Amino acid sequence: MRPHIFIDVPLATATTVVGVQLGIWWPLGVAAAAATALHVWGTVHPRASYYMPVHWRLAKGSTDVALTFDDGPHPEHTPAALDLLAAHGCRATFFVIGEHARRHPQLLRRIRAAGHAIGLHSQGHSRWFNCWPPRLVMRDLAACGASIADATGAAPPRLFRPPVGLKNPLVGEAARRMDLVTVTWSERAWDRPGCSAERIATRLEAAIAPRAILMLHDGHEPGRTVDRSPSIAALGRLLPILRGRGLTSRALRADGSTLGVEPD
Repeated sequence: MRPHIFIDVPLATATTVVGVQLGIWWPLGVAAAAATALHVWGTVHPRASYYMPVHWRLAKGSTDVALTFDDGPHPEHTPAALDLLAAHGCRATFFVIGEHARRHPQLLRRIRAAGHAIGLHSQGHSRWFNCWPPRLVMRDLAACGASIADATGAAPPRLFRPPVGLKNPLVGEAARRMDLVTVTWSERAWDRPGCSAERIATRLEAAIAPRAILMLHDGHEPGRTVDRSPSIAALGRLLPILRGRGLTSRALRADGSTLGVEPD
């Protein structure tokens, strides 16, 4: 929550001093525009660690990639993804919504039994998540962790991906207090409704390289209905490409090992 203060405060102080001492006030407008642009970048860019340390690629020296899935588990799409991953001997990481975990605990157990990793993706994927104070963010993530723990019988995970990947000082403070490892991505599928499997696969294929973290969806936020079959079909195209390039997908770990994640 604090690193950005070391930029914002000196910038605001310097421009105010210039205004008071020299009677020149236009630097305040420039500073405000620059600060706004910086904050927008820190909020939306997956590689920005402005508010909190993020991990957008695998640790140095890794020769693998990491396939990740958001917004599940889903009773149709998640099993299809698991079948494809098993057929190609790959592991992935599923950032799950707590409400879905409560509805489909057997899928959480299947994910874990197959050697995949599970991460927090909030309890209900609220559109207001990034507007909440740290205590509410922590309450939500604790609920998500409890949903996962109840389903799997294991401890709540430390891996965390913010809803929509958005970050701010409030979410950063909550993640710091809970000792979470925040994971974003090297490339996302942009697998929005209406996007074809070919387009999804083509976008991610261009980003396949050692250390890459790739993000797709195997579910959708509660209260919505989104057909994720194009995403699963794209996964079926990507897995042979990985093999053809001598790569495989590994599950993420939060311990900083060579199969884990590392901030840049």
